[in-house]
Amino acid sequence: MVKTKMFTDLVNDIDPSVQINRWLDKHPDYIVMDVKLSTDFIEEDNQLCCTALVIYREYENV
Repeated sequence: MVKTKMFTDLVNDIDPSVQINRWLDKHPDYIVMDVKLSTDFIEEDNQLCCTALVIYREYENV
């Protein structure tokens, strides 16, 4: 089954790529199929927000 997980630097100021690598270290049975990146400017805070949507599936031994 295909699943998605979103990572952003808004909450903890950690780059999404670092978050993704840490997450994959904890879940070595996940296979990343695609990553969609987005960068948005937040006018209220005058800052950039980086977001990554990871599309993945679990390894299935068939």
